[in-house]
Amino acid sequence: MADDALALPDDAAGPEPRKGRKMLAKGAAAAHAANRSKAMTGLVRAARENMPGGPKKELFQPDAESTERLSKLVDRIVGDEPTVTRELGTLATATWQAMISRRDRDYLPPKPITILFTDLVAFSTWALERSDDDIVRLLHAVNKTTKEIVERHGGVIVKTMGDGALAAFDGDSAIEAAYEVIEAVGMIDLAEDYRPTLRAGLHTGTPRRVKGDLIGVDVNIAARVAEAANGGEVLASETVFSIAERDRYQVRPRRFKAKGAPQKLQVFSVRPLY
Repeated sequence: MADDALALPDDAAGPEPRKGRKMLAKGAAAAHAANRSKAMTGLVRAARENMPGGPKKELFQPDAESTERLSKLVDRIVGDEPTVTRELGTLATATWQAMISRRDRDYLPPKPITILFTDLVAFSTWALERSDDDIVRLLHAVNKTTKEIVERHGGVIVKTMGDGALAAFDGDSAIEAAYEVIEAVGMIDLAEDYRPTLRAGLHTGTPRRVKGDLIGVDVNIAARVAEAANGGEVLASETVFSIAERDRYQVRPRRFKAKGAPQKLQVFSVRPLY
C-alpha cells in the first residue's frame, strides 16, 4: 500500500515544475540569442579594443607560449563565429597578455645596444698588499671617472664589479667613451706603486634587462672580448660597426678565440682617429 501511494503520475507534481522548466528553457533561449547578438558582440569587442593599453589579439607576441595556448583553447571551446562568449574569451586572453607585458616591462626592447666591459689590469696583485682604505679610495676614483665619461657619451653604468664596470650604449659613441675612460683612469694618481690601467671590450647585441642588470649571450661575449684586451687597449667585436661608423676609427684585426663566443667572431683593436 505504501509503495502504491508513492507511485504518482507525471502530472501529480502539479503545474509548478512544468512552469519552472519552461522558464529555464526561455532563459536558455534568451542567453543563446544574447550570445549571438551582433550589437552585444560589437559592444564587448569595442570595450576590449579600447582598454587602457589596447590589448588586442593581434598584439599577442608569438613567443608568448602560454598566451597562445590560452587563445587556442578559447577558439576550440567557443568556435570561430563572432559571439559575446568569444569576445569575452578573447578579452580574458588579451588581459593575460597585458599582465605578462607589464611583468616584463623591465626588459630592454629588442633593439641593438653596445655593451662595454672594463677591467683593471693587475689590480688583484696590487690589492693583496694594500689596506682596505687604499683599495676603496682607488676604486671610488676609478668608478667615479668611468661613470662621468660614460654618461657624457650617452651611456649608462649598469653595475660595477670590484675592479671593473659594465655599461650600455644605445648610440654610436661607445668606442670614444671606452677610449676616454682608459685615458682618464690612467691619469689617476692615488695608489703607491700602482698606476691604474684599464682594458675594455665592446660587443653589440640585444641583451635583456632584468631588475636593473643585463643578461644574455651578448653580455657574455662582451666580457670575453674584454678579457682578451691588453692593458690600455679597446677591443671591439665586428658587431659594434653595425652602429658605429668604421671610418671614424683606427681599426686593427686581432686574433680572438674564447669559450662562450662564436668561433668566427672577428675582433678589432680600435681607437678614435681624432
